[in-house]
Amino acid sequence: MEVTIGSFAKIVGTTVRTLRYYDKMGLLSPNKLNDNGNKVYTRKEWESYQQINIYKHLGLTLNEIKEQMTDNKVSNRELLRIQKTLIEEKQEQLNELKGVITRMERLYNFEDTSEGELDQFAFIMLDLFMREKKQMQAFEQHFNEDEQLMEQIKSFNEPESQDLMDKITWELFQAIKDSIQFNDASSKKKVHDTLEKMDRLFPANEKFLFRVIDDDSFFEKHSSNFNNYFPEEIGDYMYKEMKAYYQEKQDRAADNGQSDSKKGN
Repeated sequence: MEVTIGSFAKIVGTTVRTLRYYDKMGLLSPNKLNDNGNKVYTRKEWESYQQINIYKHLGLTLNEIKEQMTDNKVSNRELLRIQKTLIEEKQEQLNELKGVITRMERLYNFEDTSEGELDQFAFIMLDLFMREKKQMQAFEQHFNEDEQLMEQIKSFNEPESQDLMDKITWELFQAIKDSIQFNDASSKKKVHDTLEKMDRLFPANEKFLFRVIDDDSFFEKHSSNFNNYFPEEIGDYMYKEMKAYYQEKQDRAADNGQSDSKKGN
């Protein structure tokens, strides 16, 4: 087989532009010329093109393909192993992204959810969902000696718990938005009521969140995983109110403990 670039492009099902690009980068450069001085493609170039196509389907870039075909530093068996690992990692990433989208779709389907209002917080929620896995891993490393907190952390991965927490988190953002806007006792109470709802559904939540909020060393170590997308006003308000809420609960618990102690005496 000895054909010019146009005929070869038709044979292999590509374009002349692509073949010229391959030639320019040295990936597929015919050495033989016809009587008119034009490059011609032979059986050798056909075989090389098939190899390029296979490598492309395996996920290699053109530069990686060129290096592999030129130097053959990696055996085909090892190359397949590497690409299989990369594909598995990509599949895991896609599954996680699909899970994020599914959770967001469920939020839109919750009863009494306003699509317009949820749109305002969509990027916040998506960012929370996408960071959640690494955040949970950070919590597990930091609190691995506390069995109660470890059970709480594991429970967050259960679909039913996720649904509940997602809904309450969305309610909390709504309450915070209203509290910032109206700055009155009623809206502020709603923020605290939502936090109490979290506590009732997740009994270890108070201990867990209070320790996280109050532990500056935790955020210093894992800051990259907790640099969530929050508009500054909402982020500052949420941090302030949550810390005040849980500090107040800790103080009340301490006061009740002292009162019980006095009664006992």
